[in-house]
Amino acid sequence: MRIRAMKTRSFSLALLGLMGFMPFTALAQSAAPGPETAPASPPLSAEQQDQQAAEDEAIPLTPEMIRRLGNRLKENQKAREDVATEVAAPTSRPAIRVSFAPGQQTSLIFTTKGYPTAVSFVDRSGAPWPIAWNTTSTSANPDGLKNCSSDGGKGGSPAVQTTGFYTCVPYAGSNTINIEPLSLSPRGGLLVTLKGAIKPISFLLLAGRGTYDDNLTVRVNEDGPNAKQEMGPEAAPGTAEPFMNAMLSGIAPASAVPQSVEGLSPDDVRAWRMGNELYIRTRLALMTPAWDSSERGEDGYTLYAFRQTPYILLSDSGRTVSASLKDMTP
Repeated sequence: MRIRAMKTRSFSLALLGLMGFMPFTALAQSAAPGPETAPASPPLSAEQQDQQAAEDEAIPLTPEMIRRLGNRLKENQKAREDVATEVAAPTSRPAIRVSFAPGQQTSLIFTTKGYPTAVSFVDRSGAPWPIAWNTTSTSANPDGLKNCSSDGGKGGSPAVQTTGFYTCVPYAGSNTINIEPLSLSPRGGLLVTLKGAIKPISFLLLAGRGTYDDNLTVRVNEDGPNAKQEMGPEAAPGTAEPFMNAMLSGIAPASAVPQSVEGLSPDDVRAWRMGNELYIRTRLALMTPAWDSSERGEDGYTLYAFRQTPYILLSDSGRTVSASLKDMTP
C-alpha cells in the first residue's frame, strides 16, 4: 500500500508540473512575432556627416517647403496684379465730332490701365485722315517712352503730345492712335495733329472710371487729304444732327423704330423710322427715293434720311437691287 501511495503521489506531482508548463507554452504560441521591423540605419561616418551638413547648408529648404513658398509667391503676385490693374468694361459710343473752329468744347476719352484704347480719325466724307508725322523727332511721349512704330523711332514719330499716357501710332500714315494709361488714375490731355491740318485737336484723357473706350471714332468736320468725292450733283448736304451721327455708328436713339428689311441681308442695310422719316445705314448707293440728308462714315457706310416709303432701290456694284421696309414687330 505504501508503494502504491508513493506512485500516486509521484504521478500527481508530474501532472501538476505539466499543467504549470502548459500556460507558458500556450502564451508563447499566442504571442507569435509580428512583421519584422526595419533594421536601424548604421551610424553615419564622419565623412558622410560632413557631406550631409554641406547639402543642408547649400539647399536648406525641403521640396515641400519650396512648394509652399511657390504657392505663396503666386498668391502674392496675383494680389499685386489685382491692385495694380482694375477690372473695366468697354463702352460703345457714337463717333465724336470735332472742328477746327475756335471755341470748340474739348472732347473726353475714357481709358483704363491695362486696356488699350484705339482712336481713329476720319474726315466729314468718312475717309481716313492720317496723323501727321514728325521726321525730326524720335519720341511721342514726354515721359521718354518711344513710339511703337516698327522702325523703333528712327524714321520719326507721330505729331502727338501727352503726359501720363503711353501712345502708339503703328506706322507713318496711319489714322489710328492707341492710348493706355501709365498708372491707375492719371489725368492729362492729348494733342493730335492731323496731316495738313491748321492746328492740333485737343482731348481730355480720363482713367479709373471702371469703363473705357475700346474703339472710338473721331469725325472731323473738314475735308482731309483723302476726302471722297460727292456721288453726284444731286447729293444732299450732310447734317450735324447728333442722333444721325449715332445711327451712323449703328446706335439708334430709343425713339427710333427698327425696320424690317426684306430683299437684302441685314448686313447690307439697317433701317429705322422716326416719325415720318426713314433712316438707312448701308454701304450701297441709294438710288430712290431722293434723300433729304446724308452722313458718311468710315468703312464706306452712309446714312440716308428720306420721307417714309415702303420700297427703296439701291445700287450694288452697278446692279440695281430693291428692298421693302416696314416696322419690325416685337
